[in-house]
Amino acid sequence: MANEHDHRCDGACGCGHGEHGGHGPGSGSGAPAAAPAPEADAPHMVDIADLASMIEIQTEATVSRTVLKEDGLRTVLFAFDRDQVLTEHTAAMPVMIQVLSGLLRIGAEGREVELAPGGVVYLGTRLPHTVYAVEPSKMVLSMFDNRG
Repeated sequence: MANEHDHRCDGACGCGHGEHGGHGPGSGSGAPAAAPAPEADAPHMVDIADLASMIEIQTEATVSRTVLKEDGLRTVLFAFDRDQVLTEHTAAMPVMIQVLSGLLRIGAEGREVELAPGGVVYLGTRLPHTVYAVEPSKMVLSMFDNRG
């Protein structure tokens, strides 16, 4: 049975669920910390060598962790145990989902697609969508916010 109520996030993923269990950067996962933010408005490069290692799948849970906040972009990692779901919701900005491991079913516009590692789905602003973990999975959510 899908467990949509045990989503633990750092409060910045945009999921609309708010703070759940205080899981976020620096929480005891043993994963490396995100790169420090450079001086505001200075040209810079940020790299993350292994996104998948920055989040762990937890039994019967969905967890999220923001790993990058830059001008117009927020990158959030999600880890889902099998049968976990993000029920229908929208985002206030365009988003892109990329699977790192596992298999996710993304639903929008009356259809569903199964997304395996390397697969990408783009969702426009305010498009209602769902995310279902067919198997334990990790994904990257890129949120594009150019509202300034």
